[in-house]
Amino acid sequence: MTGAPTRPILPWQLDVSSASRAGVSRQMNEDSFAVMAEQALFAVADGIGGLVEGAVASRAIVEVVARVVTPGASLETRVREAEDALHHVNDALFEEGLGRRPPVNLGSTIVLLLVGETAGVCLWAGDSRAYLRRGGELHQLTHDHSLCAQHGGIHPRNVITRAIGPSREVEIDCCVVDIAPGDVLLLCTDGVSNVLDDARLTQLLRGPMAGMADRIVTEAVTRGSRDDVTAVTVRIPAGEDLP
Repeated sequence: MTGAPTRPILPWQLDVSSASRAGVSRQMNEDSFAVMAEQALFAVADGIGGLVEGAVASRAIVEVVARVVTPGASLETRVREAEDALHHVNDALFEEGLGRRPPVNLGSTIVLLLVGETAGVCLWAGDSRAYLRRGGELHQLTHDHSLCAQHGGIHPRNVITRAIGPSREVEIDCCVVDIAPGDVLLLCTDGVSNVLDDARLTQLLRGPMAGMADRIVTEAVTRGSRDDVTAVTVRIPAGEDLP
């Protein structure tokens, strides 16, 4: 039996690009991402704890969230579903890690974006970031959960202080941002943000949307990012783009 067709979640279509590559020193890409147009849901995750474990954790997080969030639901409902899913997958990864012999940390950073008609909501844990480019200005919407961030950027090691999976409990941070026609939002792992400064990101986010994420990822790799590099860009249509 076929269900009723899902109504469009937004009155216009978002312009999206995405790309991911292994860092120059990596044999396996531990990053994962999701682009779910029906849910207006976008996610980037950066696995930690080793090659296999990091890839397993990041993939599990984005898959669970994408499966749980309801197409056509209100922004508030989708945010609640996504946050509940993150707590659920945190429990599952923590228990699975404890059950391994020897025990392992199955964990990943996460940054999610859910888009409504007038606002976007970011949920995150770790140092994967969300940015907003509006006009000629770039705004970092998230703050890093890391020792480096806690010590004003001068800590010798960029140790993550919060992630999905390594601890029995996790706190998910949330921010709400008003969106306007022509805004471009970027989700990325630290493989991007560690090598591309705000000025360069602003320039890249002003280019053509087609292939935008791939250009960001390619430049990060070219500049020698040792971490895996993943980017998802989302553009809110401007007046001339609307039907």
